[in-house]
Amino acid sequence: MTKPTKILTRSVKLYLTLLVISTGAILYGTLFPVSYDVPQSLLGMDKLVHLIMFGAWTFFFGLVRFLKDKFKLIPVFIVGTLFGLIVEILQYLLPTGRSPEFMDFIADLSGTGLAILVLYILAKKVPEFNTDPAS
Repeated sequence: MTKPTKILTRSVKLYLTLLVISTGAILYGTLFPVSYDVPQSLLGMDKLVHLIMFGAWTFFFGLVRFLKDKFKLIPVFIVGTLFGLIVEILQYLLPTGRSPEFMDFIADLSGTGLAILVLYILAKKVPEFNTDPAS
């Protein structure tokens, strides 16, 4: 295996822990009932939260796959997209008072896409992440 990178640690345990924590945070934040009124000034901020949460989740998922020598971006993108879609479907199906929103899914998809872009740049610019056999 290559030497540890100075940009990112190569600890599978760390990224797996962050992946589990972010999964729990997403599920809690999107599927549990909200028992408070959201101030008007915060409306729309939830889309930014969706983007950040799903971007972080996809990034951690991609790093875990990379460190397990399974670094392909298309499966990471597909799983991140499906996770966002499943959350919206569960909001529809579960009696939590939450409702699915298409724009939430678009924000989830945007976060996933941004994480894929960051992972792609890492794969091209950071030698430890380069999976091209020709280099």
